[in-house]
Amino acid sequence: MGREREARSQVRKRRRGCLTGCLTRILLLLGVAALVFVGACVLGFVRNDPETGKPSLTLENIGLDDGALSAVQGWLETAKDAVGNLPALSWAYGVDASGLTVKTLRVGEGEAVLVCCDGYTMLVGAGNNGLLTAGQLLLCGVNRLNVAVACGNEVGQIGGMATAVTLGKPEYLLLQDSQTKNADYNAMLGAAQKTGSTQLIAADAGLTFSLGRATVTVIGPAKTNHTDERDDGLSLRIDYGQTSVLILGTITSAGERELISSGVRLGADALICARGGSDAATGLELVSAVMPKIALLTGREPANSVVIRLQRAGVQALTAKENGVMTLRSDGTTMTVTP
Repeated sequence: MGREREARSQVRKRRRGCLTGCLTRILLLLGVAALVFVGACVLGFVRNDPETGKPSLTLENIGLDDGALSAVQGWLETAKDAVGNLPALSWAYGVDASGLTVKTLRVGEGEAVLVCCDGYTMLVGAGNNGLLTAGQLLLCGVNRLNVAVACGNEVGQIGGMATAVTLGKPEYLLLQDSQTKNADYNAMLGAAQKTGSTQLIAADAGLTFSLGRATVTVIGPAKTNHTDERDDGLSLRIDYGQTSVLILGTITSAGERELISSGVRLGADALICARGGSDAATGLELVSAVMPKIALLTGREPANSVVIRLQRAGVQALTAKENGVMTLRSDGTTMTVTP
């Protein structure tokens, strides 16, 4: 019996060791692939399609003579033909050159939303991992930001903002200065100052600016210095033609009720739910006031109660947990979503 138990124990240890080794190799390969891609972007070997943002390899900067370059390009075409019968994969990070694109990035527990309109770019939140957010911006073909918005001071909102600001060097950084200045907040300010060109704006409700042909309005907070300072967080409305999107970053259901009481225009085609879809927000009053066709929940574990509440109101509710990167697109007349 003792020998049997020892044998079973050794089998279990070997299995655990094999599983750990496999996971380590997979993570190592993913890390190497990411480094190669970022390096290729920096060296100019990756070019983004101006219409979709999808990256492709270019050999123009590789330094080969014409004969060698033609041979390599011929080999690539042959390889491309060989896999031509495989099912086409959609590029999750595609960005339209014209029209409005609103894309939720995958940043774990936090929120990061990329808004692109007519070649102008805005990042709302930056998640809690700057490298992860910056890598996804590069995948979208974005290495320069016009506007960055810190909706709140929580790590899930601005933990990655310092890196994103360093990469994108935004012209403007919108923030709420009534909140506690923590380490991530100060790092964000420091990164903005180092760019030498980023203008800091303490945004109040009613601030409006253009992003291409889109109009962006700060709709909240209706007041500041709340007991729960999450409700000091910024909320945005984006209008493009006849379509509109609400982005509610860090506020709770109490902050949502304040927005409703303020009389600000809330009806919209799409809603990016506050706090990633947690049960601390997206109350019934807000859903009734906005009546969106589409709602995106960006959190890792959105509350089932919120999903059910939206679905009962006839809203198409999509979660990052099930759909990964989610994209809203508008031509000014209609809005579609790509999970």
